[in-house]
Amino acid sequence: MTTSLSEQAAGEIWINEELSPDNISEIVRYHNEYYAENYGFNHDFGKYVESPLLEFYQRKCPDEHIWLLHDHSVLKGCVALVKNSDEEAQLRWFYVDESFRGQGYGQKLMDLLLLFAAGKTYRRIILWTVSLLEAARKVYERNGFALVEEHEILIWGQNLVEQKFVKNFDKEKLQFSIDESGFSPS
Repeated sequence: MTTSLSEQAAGEIWINEELSPDNISEIVRYHNEYYAENYGFNHDFGKYVESPLLEFYQRKCPDEHIWLLHDHSVLKGCVALVKNSDEEAQLRWFYVDESFRGQGYGQKLMDLLLLFAAGKTYRRIILWTVSLLEAARKVYERNGFALVEEHEILIWGQNLVEQKFVKNFDKEKLQFSIDESGFSPS
């Protein structure tokens, strides 16, 4: 399925929901390059991304989903919801290319993920991140995720503070509002 977002003079921007082997390579490459260049992560980080992404692709579980942001055929961002149990899912592989940040694309991806999750049996969504990713943390907190755990860890060649965020759903009270950009959990 493809969701058109807008058209720009330079090209059409859309969200594709079909993961391909080429997309997997692009997602892993982006994570490897971006996090090595900006944060000094070693190539173990790419393996951390690739292994569960390949498992996700092979499972094709109806309770899991991925959204891929494209500008023409160039992948510019993604986010996925991965099933941990009937009541818990995990937000994975969230990124928006630097050239697309600050334009609402990250929020659109998050809105689609939350709308999908609300239609499933999940009572909560968790995510793991590291403290130095402050811009991502703002997106998570703006969407109702709360920091519930953090600890120091040596991982990907760095001393980092790993953090766990959780968003709980009250299914009886979950409502949605519609604005010009689409659905937005309220």
